[in-house]
Amino acid sequence: MIAFFTVVMTTYFSLLLLLIYGWNKLAPMGKRNGEQTVISVVVAFRNEANQIHHLIRSLADLNYPADRFEVILVNDHSDDNSENVVKSLIHDKSNFSHIHLDDDKLGKKNAITKGVNLAKGELIVTTDADCVVQPNWLHTINASFENDAIQMAFGGVSLKGTSFFSTLQAIEFSSLIGSGAATLGLGLFTMCNGANLAFRKKSFEAVSGYEGNLEIPSGDDEFLARKILTRFPSSIIFMRDKEAVVMSRPAGTLKVFVHQRLRWAGKWKYNSSWLSKLLAVQILLVQLVFMGLILMAFLHIDAIGLIVSLIAAKILLEILVIYPVARFLAISWSWIAFFLLQLIYPLYVIAIGIMSQGMSYQWKGRSLSHKM
Repeated sequence: MIAFFTVVMTTYFSLLLLLIYGWNKLAPMGKRNGEQTVISVVVAFRNEANQIHHLIRSLADLNYPADRFEVILVNDHSDDNSENVVKSLIHDKSNFSHIHLDDDKLGKKNAITKGVNLAKGELIVTTDADCVVQPNWLHTINASFENDAIQMAFGGVSLKGTSFFSTLQAIEFSSLIGSGAATLGLGLFTMCNGANLAFRKKSFEAVSGYEGNLEIPSGDDEFLARKILTRFPSSIIFMRDKEAVVMSRPAGTLKVFVHQRLRWAGKWKYNSSWLSKLLAVQILLVQLVFMGLILMAFLHIDAIGLIVSLIAAKILLEILVIYPVARFLAISWSWIAFFLLQLIYPLYVIAIGIMSQGMSYQWKGRSLSHKM
């Protein structure tokens, strides 16, 4: 058994070393001094009355020329006060507009599709209604598309909160952002985040947008990215620029967090990428082995040296992977939170993986499921 555990962990260590290399290989973004492309920011919102004002104000404060960008806010059948909040904040902004999703359609993909169809910009940028963007966000995105071969770019998303629970989420989430960026640095696409995503409108149209996965509750970012990569190989980049990082809010309660992760995890069964599936299995296996190593530390004193070495190597390499990404995202780092995650993350990953295969969940007042 210890030999099997050693092989699994050694393979994982190789993966972590590759991620470190991939992250460091990513080139910092340059600044574009040429033409400022017309950009359409499309935001789907539902029941965000308490959050969306932060996003709108940050978009209004963008340094990008107002005549070179527009903001299209698409209401996905909100049943709270979101509509009135949006109206009150954009009534005096000529480049802001809000529309309603058709009565016979629902969901983020349909909302974004309607916004894209009405967009005037060459570039489409998406973010979430509970996010905040930085003043030079669009300038960095504009620079990302200086090469005509680039069809999509994605950036970092940083979770900002004041509680210890928020810090736990921020560190865990930074590992996801870092993994997506680092694997792209290796020339392999695994994941991105729709809260900070940009693509050419003509590319969206060329791959028929979300056609083929509209019925899947999540994955508006990754499924579109894979379709674009199939049509336009090597056409996606990560925006390694701190000014391109978008701030979002962590889940306020454990229940909301679990339902959010169920929504994210459920899309894996629809994922056609063998690499992403392999990584998912690898991560699950590593968590099982890690728990097994902790148990064996108490049962096999004769192998304690090897067991401790494997555990220590895992922790050290994960620090080398996650900490640089956390600094890039400017999140509040906590060593206590990081080491606590070492203990609770395996249980969380296994539980979410099992529950996501059939358990329904609540999101924005809707009951959803990834059941086949």
